[in-house]
Amino acid sequence: MKFVDLTQPLSPTTPRSSDHPQVHFPVLRHYSTHGTLTREIHASLHSGTHVDAPSLYDPVGKNIDDLPLEGFCGSGVVVDLSDLGDWGVMSSDILDDRAKDVKAGDIIGLWTNWAQYYFDDEERYVLKAPGLDRSGVDWMVSRKVKAIYSDTPSSEHIFMRSKQWRLMRPDIFDAANIDPHQFPPSYAHKQMLPAGIMMVENLSDAFGTLAGQRVNLLAFPAKYADVEGAPARVAAVLEFP
Repeated sequence: MKFVDLTQPLSPTTPRSSDHPQVHFPVLRHYSTHGTLTREIHASLHSGTHVDAPSLYDPVGKNIDDLPLEGFCGSGVVVDLSDLGDWGVMSSDILDDRAKDVKAGDIIGLWTNWAQYYFDDEERYVLKAPGLDRSGVDWMVSRKVKAIYSDTPSSEHIFMRSKQWRLMRPDIFDAANIDPHQFPPSYAHKQMLPAGIMMVENLSDAFGTLAGQRVNLLAFPAKYADVEGAPARVAAVLEFP
């Protein structure tokens, strides 16, 4: 098989949102003292390329280890949204126009070319990414897509978390004209995860090589017990022998 790795590297320089801790790999055993190297990991479960589970917002929702791999893997269409720019809105009208080939049970890939900022402009990457508004979320639910893959920190528009960001970065978000009806708080997560639509986030710039194509997409989240998210290795399969 030919694979395209869509996973971002996880490191201390990984962009992080709001109050998430910096990724850190402290050394437990050194070559000099033990003849071997062993590290531990300190990170949010939502660092780098990762997936969310319904329990992120629902106390009785399914955890990562409850979710079958079939929900993250399958045939999908990668939609070109690379022209949306800062705070671009993925509305139902745009999806109607550009995602005509997406059928019920498909994975939809949202390629925005945002991964270009992952290493070079952490502030822009985290704070100004395009995302789904209310109509775009409702489109995903009505189409009954299986999963959403995105090369942004979240397929949910950051305006749906404007309350926290206005507290943290009023210099940026106080100037934004945000319609609360168009961007209800955490609307994407609260609507799509209970509907069984898995959210695979922070994909690499290799995602852009798949734009406009139907491909087989695979995401394998770590099987951590009783948690609301997990890092994942994500890839596309382009051809079979």
